[in-house]
Amino acid sequence: MNQLRKTLLLTLTLILACSVILAGCGSSSETGTGKDGGAKVEISWMVTSNPAKQPWYDQTVKDFEAKHPNIKVKLMTFPYAQIDQKIQTMISGKNMADVWSANWSEAGFATFNQLGVLLDMTPYIEKEPDVVKGINPRLLDIYKVDGKTYGMPMLNYGTFLFYNKDLLDKAGVPYPTTDWEDTSWNWDKMVEYGVKLTDKGNQQYGLLYDETANKRAWLFGGDFFSKEAYKTGKMGEPQLLSNPKNAEAIQKNAELVLKHKISPNPSQTEAMTQLGNPFMTGKVAMMISGGWGFQNFKKAEFRWGAAALPNIEGRQIPLYVDPWNIYKHTKHPEEAWTFIKYLMDPKGAAKAYAENTGATPVFDELLTNWYADMAKAMDMKPEQVKQLNEGVVKYGRESDNHLIAKFDSILKTTNQTMSAVYNGTKSVDDGLKDIDKNLRSLNLE
Repeated sequence: MNQLRKTLLLTLTLILACSVILAGCGSSSETGTGKDGGAKVEISWMVTSNPAKQPWYDQTVKDFEAKHPNIKVKLMTFPYAQIDQKIQTMISGKNMADVWSANWSEAGFATFNQLGVLLDMTPYIEKEPDVVKGINPRLLDIYKVDGKTYGMPMLNYGTFLFYNKDLLDKAGVPYPTTDWEDTSWNWDKMVEYGVKLTDKGNQQYGLLYDETANKRAWLFGGDFFSKEAYKTGKMGEPQLLSNPKNAEAIQKNAELVLKHKISPNPSQTEAMTQLGNPFMTGKVAMMISGGWGFQNFKKAEFRWGAAALPNIEGRQIPLYVDPWNIYKHTKHPEEAWTFIKYLMDPKGAAKAYAENTGATPVFDELLTNWYADMAKAMDMKPEQVKQLNEGVVKYGRESDNHLIAKFDSILKTTNQTMSAVYNGTKSVDDGLKDIDKNLRSLNLE
């Protein structure tokens, strides 16, 4: 994938340099005559293959074309693993999709923004501000660069602590809080829970932390990168050694495996994951993971719930906010914007998306029903689910791999060393020094 990314970046950069050629790019076209006698325009919409979402894809296209007879939408569906290659091919062939989500690929928003292939939607939003009415400003700001909007948020996954109610009840452990301000729910308390919930005889772990090293550092107020990196999309000067919170965070996380023995080591985690989501096996009492768990865990054969992450000073919680984007060189930007508006309609396509997929919506008016639905699934109160969601937005920040370009190289370099740290074959200090050195050797711009 690293070589593919390099090829993709090189190809896109060369193509973008030929601005005259690109001026006419886009997979959109004129396909004949509409019902009112005007030319019928075709735009393309690229999405990832997903059996659960396919009915929504098809219905959205059908309903949109019925309301906009002069615009035909060509649905392009590809497996996630093929998306980056398809984008490279489409850019090379000058037929890139008009509308897609930059985060539904390995490359991610920062890579595409750095390459200049995303349309600035600011002028359209200024003319029609109601399109984003009811969306938390913090979410809208994520895809603003230098005051310009290059992405429209469509869903918001936070990061939460999911827990197996049956296992907690059996151990006589109270359910953790949904209140992000509760200072009694701290790291030590979570570890205490984990110890009580670990049962080696039954191969049961108290805690599984499904997150990368940098985002684990966020929970303690650390960060492997500078604030500027998230604004420019360029990694720049690593901050692993200059921020003491990084060492504290990684030490605490290593102790989950090596000292407290409540979490599996990397090889054990990999073995568990090969059988599916470890939490779904009923052998993991607590799991820190993204908000997609609200959807995935509905099929669990045990009772489960969700809680806030531990209260730690300076904590920052990962958000995964996927945007809708428009290709900068589309032939039909007005029609593409019309389709984006349709996708964002909280009374139409956006509502249907939330109802059909269970994804956390970004519009306030859709959240009430989502709170009720998730509360029913977890046998909790809607007010508790609301508290969870509002808290994660308050303390949340967008995922690093969405905002820093070429992040697959960064992640691969980091993970290689972190495995040794979590296995106890390398100290935390030596691990951070190695990661710092290896990241610098990447020479990422």
